[in-house]
Order: sequence, then C-alpha cells, then structure tokens
Amino acid sequence: MIVRWLIAGFALWLVVTLGFRFVGHNVFNTGPDGVSWLFMLLPIAFLIVTYALLKILKVEPSDRSEAASIFAVPGLLIGIYQINSYSVIFPNLDVSLAPQFASLMFACYAAVIIAGIVSSHLKSI
Repeated sequence: MIVRWLIAGFALWLVVTLGFRFVGHNVFNTGPDGVSWLFMLLPIAFLIVTYALLKILKVEPSDRSEAASIFAVPGLLIGIYQINSYSVIFPNLDVSLAPQFASLMFACYAAVIIAGIVSSHLKSI
C-alpha cells in the first residue's frame, strides 16, 4: 500500500508541477484574480481528488488517513526543491509569487491529509 500511494503522490506532484510550468502563467499571476482564486479552489480540488481516489481504490476506512498522508509526502519533500529553485523550475511565473506558490502548495497538501482524516471517519459515505 505504501509504495502505491507514494507513486500516486509523485504522479500528482508531477501533474501539478507541469501544469504550473506550462500553463501556470495563465492563472497564477499577480493581481486580485490570480492568487486569490487559486487559494480558494485548489485546496478544495485536492481534497475532492484525494477523497475520490480513496473511494475508487476501495481503501479501508481505517487505512485512509495513512494512505492520504503517504500520498502527500512526495509533494511535500520535492516541493522543498521547488520552493528553493522556483525561478529555475517556473521561469514563466513571476518571481514575486514564490512565497504565494509555497503557501498554496502546502495548503493543497494539507487538504490531502485532511481528506484522509475526514474520510476515515465517514465510513458510511
């Protein structure tokens, strides 16, 4: 189970990173619309995706917290490099957005962990 969720977490990290790298400049920009909408929508999307994966893969309710935590680990660990090398990895994004990117990234991975915790207590759903 651990390896499967580590691989899934790495795949999620890769998709999100490539998304920000190639089309992030369209949605992640300075101003009232860029960062604020992402802070409202992306963590909710991560929570929903995580919950759906836990249900689709039929993870036992007692194992959901652990699975979601393991799912978040690759993004949290590799995210350290992303934050440190922001301008190299994301040359298409404004460098002044690096702190907001870091905050958004950690909010999303917190949502992944919260999805696991909450879904482990929602056995009937």
